[in-house]
Amino acid sequence: MNDQPSHRTDKTYAYDLYRFLIVSTLSAIAALLGHQLLPEKTLQLLPYYIHDSYVFYDGQAGGATQANWQSQQDLSFFCDAPSVSNNSYCGVSLKVKPPEAAKDYADYRTATFSLRYSGPNERLRVKLHAYVPPQNPESANEILTGLDYIVAKQTLDEQFTIPVNAWHVSDPDLYSGEHGAVQLDVVFDIVPPLQTGQHALQVSQITLRGDWLPVSYWYGVVGIVWLMFNIVFLGKLLKVQQARIMNDANRLSQLTHFSSHLKEESEHYKTLSSHDPLTGALNRSGFAQEFRHLFPDNCLKMNSALLVIDLDHFKQVNDTHGHDVGDKVLQCCAETLFKNVRLNDRLVRWGGEEFVLLCVDTSLQQAQLIAEKIRAMIEEMTIVTEDQSLSVTASIGVAVSHHLEDFDGLFQRADKALYSAKELGRNCVVLAD
Repeated sequence: MNDQPSHRTDKTYAYDLYRFLIVSTLSAIAALLGHQLLPEKTLQLLPYYIHDSYVFYDGQAGGATQANWQSQQDLSFFCDAPSVSNNSYCGVSLKVKPPEAAKDYADYRTATFSLRYSGPNERLRVKLHAYVPPQNPESANEILTGLDYIVAKQTLDEQFTIPVNAWHVSDPDLYSGEHGAVQLDVVFDIVPPLQTGQHALQVSQITLRGDWLPVSYWYGVVGIVWLMFNIVFLGKLLKVQQARIMNDANRLSQLTHFSSHLKEESEHYKTLSSHDPLTGALNRSGFAQEFRHLFPDNCLKMNSALLVIDLDHFKQVNDTHGHDVGDKVLQCCAETLFKNVRLNDRLVRWGGEEFVLLCVDTSLQQAQLIAEKIRAMIEEMTIVTEDQSLSVTASIGVAVSHHLEDFDGLFQRADKALYSAKELGRNCVVLAD
C-alpha cells in the first residue's frame, strides 16, 4: 500500500475530467468537419468508358425531324427540324460501361458535363439511367432510379454540374451485380417543344465526383472512436479514483484503529491515575474528581452517608504472613465491598488498609444497615493462601451529612466514630454523634 499522502483532490480530478471531455469533444467536431478536406473520388466517363452511342429523332418514327452524326468519335451531332409538332424530338444516347459495380454510382454526389449547343431552343435535358442489360429486349432491368435534369442554354458556356446523390436502389437483387455487368445510359436531348431550325450538340466531358468515405460512415467512425476513447479514459480515471478511495479507506481505517488504540490507552492511563491498581477502588485523586462531579458547589447534599472502614490488626497480617498475603486480603475485602456498592456510591481506598464508602441519598438507619452488612461479610470471609487460610475483621465509623456540611467535616465525624469502634474492641459499627 502506498503510504505517501495524495495531493490530488476531488476538484483536481473533476478538472481533469472536464478538460478531457472538452478536448475530446472539440477533436471529434474537428474530425467531423475534416471530412470536407478529404480528396474527392472521381470517375471520368468520357472519353474512357463510352461503350456505344447513337442519335435518336422522331424521323425514325415517321416524323419530320432528321438527325445524324457530324463526328461520332467526337460525339458531335446535328438535328434539322424544318417543321415541328408536339411529338418532335431529337437527342443522343451514350452507353457507359465502367469497371465499377452499380452500387458505386450511388456513392457519387455530382456529375459534371461539358457541352456545346447551338440552336433556337433555350433548354436542354440530361437523363441518367443505371441498369443491367436485359435478357429480354422488351424488358429493362433498371437498378438505380433514373435522374432527369433540365439545363438552361446560357449555362453551357462553361462546365455545369448537377447533383446525382438522389440515386437510390430500385432493385436490390440486381444491385449486387450478380446478374451481369452494369451499364450507365446518359441521354442528352432538347426539351420539348422542339423549335424549328437546326440544332447542333457536342459532348466533350462527363465526370462523376463523390467521397471516398460516405459522410454517414465517416461520422459513424468518428463517433465510435470518440465514444471508445472516452470510455477508456473514464475507465482509467475511475480505476485511479477507486485506488485512491481504497487507499484513503485504508488510511482512515488505520487512523481509526490508531485513534481507538490511543483512546484505550488514554482510558487505561486515566483509570490508573484515578484508581488503586491493587483493589480497583478509587484513589484519593479519582475520588476528588468524582466528588466535584457529584457536588459541584463542594457542599454535600442531605442524607449523604460516609463509611470509614478499617481492617483490624492488618499490620500483624503483613508482619506474620508477608505483604503478598496482605495484598490478597485487601483484594478480597475490596471485592466484598464492591458487592454492596450501588450505582451512585463511591468506594475509595483511602490508604493502607483503610477504605471510604460514600453513599448518597442514604439515611442514618440505611447507612447503619449497610455498614453492619459489610462488617458481617468481612468477618465471614475466608482468605485462602498457599499454605493456610485466615480471616479478618473490620471496624466501621458511620456519619450522615448535616445541612450544608462539607466533606472534611463529614469525614472527621466518621473517622472519630471509627476510633470509637477501635476503642470498643474492634469488629463493630459506631455511628457518629
